[in-house]
Amino acid sequence: MGPSAAGLAYGLLLLGALPQLITATPVASLNADSEIPGQVLLGESQIPLPNTPPQAAVEHDAVFVESESGEAAEESILAPSWWVSTLMARRLLALSTSGVVSTVFPDPLPPKSHTPAEVAGQSISLKEYYADCDEALPTGTGNGGDGSPTFLALYVATTFRNTAAGSNLSLSIDWWDHLNNTKPVFPGFPLSPAGLPRVTLFGYIEPFEKPIPKETESALRSCYTRAHPDAQVWLPGRPGSPHGSFWAKMVVTQVYWIGGFGGFQQIGWMNVTEWNGIRRWGSLAGVGDGRGWEDVRLPGETE
Repeated sequence: MGPSAAGLAYGLLLLGALPQLITATPVASLNADSEIPGQVLLGESQIPLPNTPPQAAVEHDAVFVESESGEAAEESILAPSWWVSTLMARRLLALSTSGVVSTVFPDPLPPKSHTPAEVAGQSISLKEYYADCDEALPTGTGNGGDGSPTFLALYVATTFRNTAAGSNLSLSIDWWDHLNNTKPVFPGFPLSPAGLPRVTLFGYIEPFEKPIPKETESALRSCYTRAHPDAQVWLPGRPGSPHGSFWAKMVVTQVYWIGGFGGFQQIGWMNVTEWNGIRRWGSLAGVGDGRGWEDVRLPGETE
């Protein structure tokens, strides 16, 4: 799909080549059948746009580019619904295998801690492995793929020392490594990681209850080492492992999404019920329109 007149105009404005006034006028939202997943020119509908009543900006998914004379262009920038954005966020979780995890050091620090006293109560962000393994777990242990990331947690790791001391955590994931597979938002606009999606999950760590059933342990090992072959070295109970480890999942309580450039993608807080209700193929009854995360594509993906 080629860029709309509105999209091209806004891109030229960003590049400093368009002096005309741009304002926003709400139009009718897209229905489910007309939503186009993937990399499209999108309008942010949660943050009010210039000269648009706040409620209208929330309810509608498109804007017109207006000239100084007040005449609107024939074409508009169409945004995905929050539902489609949530499908894309779940796909981003499923296709990624690492992210930046943020936790908070305990305050006061534990006795004999080697952590400087000055960082007590402060946050630390570290790159960590994870895998989207919930759908691989047997019934009774997993939830069929509810968007809860799986961690092979090391007891010695700062991240999991902090969660053991009571810290919540956040996990930030992005699609920036795929930049060279994407296309510019507009002709002449440079490729930009800022135009690609990223999501931050908020929640807490919940270790798998021990003893872990053999079928569950086998499923965890198979799924996790498929994403991280090197992790075989520190699997729980492995003889000669350099570090002790345990299986845990992140219980997701909030989700913050940045789909790309503000004004073209959704940016804001997602519906956690929808997040948990999406599956690879389809979604739970009453959640969204029935589609799953395999029904959308992220920027630069091919079929």
